[in-house]
Amino acid sequence: MTGPLTAQLRKEHAKLMPHVDELRVIADCAQDIDAAALQDRICREHVFLTGEFLPHMEIEQKGWYPALELIASEGGSLAPMEHAHEEVRSLMDALGQACYGTDQALDAYWVLGARRTLYQLYALLKVHLAEEELHAPVLERQLSEAQATGLAAQLEFGEPPAGR
Repeated sequence: MTGPLTAQLRKEHAKLMPHVDELRVIADCAQDIDAAALQDRICREHVFLTGEFLPHMEIEQKGWYPALELIASEGGSLAPMEHAHEEVRSLMDALGQACYGTDQALDAYWVLGARRTLYQLYALLKVHLAEEELHAPVLERQLSEAQATGLAAQLEFGEPPAGR
């Protein structure tokens, strides 16, 4: 049986995953399209990721991680996941530089750097989302129904529901 947290997470991932997959598609064709068109495609994905994925990640870090830490056998066991969040932010910043860096020439070096960043971000986000899918059922087994529903609502609405 799927609980509210897992169900909401899958709904969120259905919205995020096409954009994550688009990073690989863009990287795959980076050398075959005009650099300005490449930059435009990167910028569209950057806008989505900073507007949708980063808030999703922040909610996870503020709501999920404390709950996971409580059920983990050792404190600090979530350090690798927190490090992954830092790396995601760093790669999104690099992607933003590819979009909005005003002094950059859109030459072969720029294309290579953008392509490298796209592949790195794609790989990291795919793994990260897969890890989330593993954590949701663990949380649901350990939390009360009200707690799981509260975490699901945080994912859906971006903040804890009123009165909890």
